[in-house]
Amino acid sequence: MGGAFAAYSGGLTETPLRVGVEPPGTGGVLLVMPCALAAEPRALGAKIVSVFRGNPARGLPTVTSIYTLSEYDTGMPLAIMDGSYLTAIRTAAGSAVATRELARADAHTLGVFGTGVQARFHVETIRRVRRLERVLACGSSTAKSRVFAEWVTQATGLPAEAASPQVTSAADIVAACTTSATPVVVADHVQPGAHVNAVGAFTPITRELPTELIGRARVYVDTRAGALSEAGDLLLAAQEGGFELDHLAGEVGELILGTAAGRSNTEQMTVYKSVGAAFLDAATARLAYDQASSLGWGTVYEFDAK
Repeated sequence: MGGAFAAYSGGLTETPLRVGVEPPGTGGVLLVMPCALAAEPRALGAKIVSVFRGNPARGLPTVTSIYTLSEYDTGMPLAIMDGSYLTAIRTAAGSAVATRELARADAHTLGVFGTGVQARFHVETIRRVRRLERVLACGSSTAKSRVFAEWVTQATGLPAEAASPQVTSAADIVAACTTSATPVVVADHVQPGAHVNAVGAFTPITRELPTELIGRARVYVDTRAGALSEAGDLLLAAQEGGFELDHLAGEVGELILGTAAGRSNTEQMTVYKSVGAAFLDAATARLAYDQASSLGWGTVYEFDAK
């Protein structure tokens, strides 16, 4: 993911903004996210995502997706894979890269908002870039928070506990991984020197972070183009007069390339805002394909070329 961020900020990708269509009467949206990644290993493909918020009442997941990977030089299809798993792991890995670059070296507590797949992957990836000693979990209910905390301890061996929004917000590293349309992180409780990852909201009218927090922090994004068109966390803060959009500190890729400055002191608060980027999908899909091919995994289908 670090290489993909650098490739994007270095001009080595073709990454248009995602295209969406809303089927009338459904309350859902179908999104298409294509990308060509020229950095090695080169990748070409597109993710097709559906987000239907009424699905849980039908016993179906809110978000589903597939990824189609093509041969870079010829456009011939290489693979179709589960886009949901790919999205979960690439999003969390992106946050881990941002955390590696921005969080204090001595950060050792992680506060997680959300208890779903994305929250789990954030624990798995962030613990690989910082020596975590404790995880705090805050879900939509105390019961869900406790179950998630139990999973953290069983899966990772890390001490974990259900916590209030205030206590979760006070962790050294915070990960907001919810479907909430309104802020979940409590600005007054975020500590000086904390790093916050926000990945759940991806429309101009939804956000997980309040204006007060955005206004106090040094803000980085996955892509400027995506953030300035879709990141409600930033756009709503700007509309409320609490943030200037041209004050973005930079893209994560610029941090890696050294063209944007990172944290300047241990008291500075940093935020990484992601709305999702197709180059991260492409890089992850290519890695998955290469690994699966070397292991002989997957089902091969022959297409009639006539």
